[in-house]
Amino acid sequence: MSTQHRAPPAVDRLVNFAEPDVGPEEEVAVLRVLRSGWITTGEENTSFESELAGYLQCPYVATLSSCTAALEAALAYLRLPAGSTVAVPTWTFAATGLAAAHLGLRPALVDVDPATLNISPDSLRQLVGSGDRPAAAVPVHFAGVPVDDAVYELCHAEGIPVVGDAAHALGARDRLGPIAGRRAVADCFSFYATKNLTCAEGGAIATFDRDLFEFVTAYRLHGLDRDAWRRHRVESTVDYDLRFPGIKGNLPDLLAAVGRAQLRRFDAMQRHRAAVVDAYLSALAGVAGASALPSMRAAGSAYHLFAVVLEPGVDRTRVRKRLAELRVGSSVHFTPLHRYEWFAEHAVVSPSGLAVADGLAERVLSLPLHTRMTEADVAHVCAALRTALAEQGC
Repeated sequence: MSTQHRAPPAVDRLVNFAEPDVGPEEEVAVLRVLRSGWITTGEENTSFESELAGYLQCPYVATLSSCTAALEAALAYLRLPAGSTVAVPTWTFAATGLAAAHLGLRPALVDVDPATLNISPDSLRQLVGSGDRPAAAVPVHFAGVPVDDAVYELCHAEGIPVVGDAAHALGARDRLGPIAGRRAVADCFSFYATKNLTCAEGGAIATFDRDLFEFVTAYRLHGLDRDAWRRHRVESTVDYDLRFPGIKGNLPDLLAAVGRAQLRRFDAMQRHRAAVVDAYLSALAGVAGASALPSMRAAGSAYHLFAVVLEPGVDRTRVRKRLAELRVGSSVHFTPLHRYEWFAEHAVVSPSGLAVADGLAERVLSLPLHTRMTEADVAHVCAALRTALAEQGC
């Protein structure tokens, strides 16, 4: 620990934690749909699905209103018996576990790997060998870093279907190619405002399973076998059926148009995110009191978050407050699920326990990462972090 103090950075520079990268292309797309006479789910959405499938090199993509809806739809397709356990990492957003709970399934919380904060293969293995053997698993690609091969190998060997929570992982790749249902029955994406590709709200399922795709396209519209676009066309008939109880989870054309515009710029935006990460890794080399989570250097990452681990004894709340005073946004990803009241009362816990997640729960901090950032912004963030840590004796 160093006791050397540096002058704090100038506070006139604001670096938000996240900013949507939208501009003229998105504005033109929205106006086109507004003037088309059809703004809910229709041809624009179909085009978005087709273009996403092409980008992901995946035969079937279905959009939904959120990643949560996508996770629920994929789990519903498995038709698991009520009360079955579903393995999820405790280090994730609440939606990962709640998607299972909405279907009458019981989340089973699994510890994480300290280098990636992805689901721990060893902790999952202990759950599989317990009396609470999971009927399915929902691993999370935290920060856009692909899940460990060992997780898939274990689940495939044990006959446990995998639904991937790829909310952070559009653009991520593993040894088989883009994360898009190659190793899972489906991978589920988010297009929320803070994501690498945004339509403000939205999600999608990517799969190689045609039956799952057809199930999801009905499930997202209450279980109806024809959507409103097909029901309301001049040449349409009134013949349609309700196949099963579903949800209202479709993506409107107005939002799909934003997604299409984003997708056309997505590779360039991803290169920008990678450059910001490289700048962080260089600038943080001399910062005492915090270090980049090891997986921030991982090959194949989608570069969704940039997370640092604070040294033991550093008060994260004070760090965040000081960063805010220096006009730097930050966030926490995540509060482990077992620390929420509902999960503590209703979830199963792997026999391994959750020691890794507990040990890091107050030490992981997410720094700004978005495509409107410059090298000067990265320098400002790191200078502010250095000041905040130095004031705690680092």
